[in-house]
Amino acid sequence: MIDSKLYLDRNKTVMFGIFENPDKFLDTVGKIHKKGANIIDCYTPFPVHGIEKAMGLKRSLLPVGAFIFGCCGFLTAASIQWYMMRYDWPMIIGGKPTIGISFMPVLFEMSVLFTAFGLAFIFFFRSKMLHGKIPSERVDMRQTDDRLVIAIATDNAAVSKSELTDMLFDGGAVEVKERTNHDYEDFTDVEIKRGSNI
Repeated sequence: MIDSKLYLDRNKTVMFGIFENPDKFLDTVGKIHKKGANIIDCYTPFPVHGIEKAMGLKRSLLPVGAFIFGCCGFLTAASIQWYMMRYDWPMIIGGKPTIGISFMPVLFEMSVLFTAFGLAFIFFFRSKMLHGKIPSERVDMRQTDDRLVIAIATDNAAVSKSELTDMLFDGGAVEVKERTNHDYEDFTDVEIKRGSNI
């Protein structure tokens, strides 16, 4: 479920709504998406069922990747066993044919191995979760504990900043912040109060 719009670095100004109630959070995310605002991402300390649909995200392509990696593992195992039993070191074990049902355990295990490692690599590569990368998405110290955060791009939004602020506060946000990225690592957070002119 990794989408190209989910990177804060590509947006100059981002508004964050911080919530305590998951039901109000989910309802507000759906309303903001229907209004046409560009929701970058949602940060939750626990799974919120239905958040992908509320954000308007498409279904993940990871199952397709799993199938491709599984096929690669199956073909690799079949090729190795066929070469070994046919040309490299052919053996007749218990009167059974050299190519046949005895291949099954290795075929299964190699398919699972390729699928597991392939998905791990592609997930970390696609989501840019590289070793040593410092996350820039920290908005609230409690966002990994009991707060839920929605990030909205406000640069070319179909909704004005004041309307977004009102929607967030009316939806149950306890705090609204705005971040302006000066470059990829330097940013400033500004807390927005209800009714302030933006």
